[in-house]
Amino acid sequence: MRVYRALEEVPAAERIVAIGNFDGVHIGHQRIITDAVKAAAKAGCRSMVITFNPPPLSVIAPAKCPPILTPLNVKTDLIGQRGADDLLIIPFTKEFSRLPPDQFCRLLFGSNLGAAEVIVGSNFRFGFKAAGDISFLKQFGKRAGMKVKAVPLVTSGGEPISSTRIRNLLAEGSLEEVRDILGRPPSTHGKVVHGDKRGRTLGVRTANIEALMDCIFPGRGVYMADLYIGNDAYACLVNVGHNPTFCTIDEDVRQTIKIEAHILDFDRNLYGFNVRIDFLKRLRDEMKFDNAGDLVTQIRKDIAAARSYKGFAVRQRKG
Repeated sequence: MRVYRALEEVPAAERIVAIGNFDGVHIGHQRIITDAVKAAAKAGCRSMVITFNPPPLSVIAPAKCPPILTPLNVKTDLIGQRGADDLLIIPFTKEFSRLPPDQFCRLLFGSNLGAAEVIVGSNFRFGFKAAGDISFLKQFGKRAGMKVKAVPLVTSGGEPISSTRIRNLLAEGSLEEVRDILGRPPSTHGKVVHGDKRGRTLGVRTANIEALMDCIFPGRGVYMADLYIGNDAYACLVNVGHNPTFCTIDEDVRQTIKIEAHILDFDRNLYGFNVRIDFLKRLRDEMKFDNAGDLVTQIRKDIAAARSYKGFAVRQRKG
């Protein structure tokens, strides 16, 4: 897949274009992208996905912008996996946000993109104050000789799939439902950093993950997960929370959420490594214990539960 970061970079060609924010690249987004890929193959032209960076709401109303589901590099990889020929990442600036719908259309579709057909979700809005809708886009398309297809919202469990719904489900720890909606396990990415090194004294080593800023992950609790180092998967337990056993109430409130992973049967030094954590199943709530001994007892129970879990990408291995 060829990736372009400015409209001026795109060489002239006939294309079928899918456009949207595509945060999460969930199964609804995947349908839009796949429809464009299939239509392009049938027409004998190139398929292109257009998305925006940073997320539009972060520019239009920063205080209302929620955490993102997929950082740009991950979103790029996921779009590439759907078979798109080209990806155009539009820099979303204040100036771009102020374009009225007609200028938005002329800028994007009256250019080298050569859009013979544009495919969007049925709730797609664009232009200044989201004044443009499907009807407006179709009217423009009729004048420009460009087809417009609006893909109905995909539903799951009788409810429309949306990035907002996924965020709410993650906060609740409803990982199985999120997995169905995404078509893959929910994940977070980050770097292994130095922590309090308390795990060594407790006899249970953990990797402290510094998650990417502004990205969402499941709410507080203990989870079964796959930890990926490159393409290698390792079975692990992950605690998302504040370490309440070792924090006072005031400290607990002030601290940011921590992600700590105990990789089963693993004793390598991972400091500085970039890793991905795929969350598979919620095991329990994060708990405050009276002392370190009670915490270790519970951790041993958690490890025993993990050893009997069948959902890991690979069984635990020796590091």
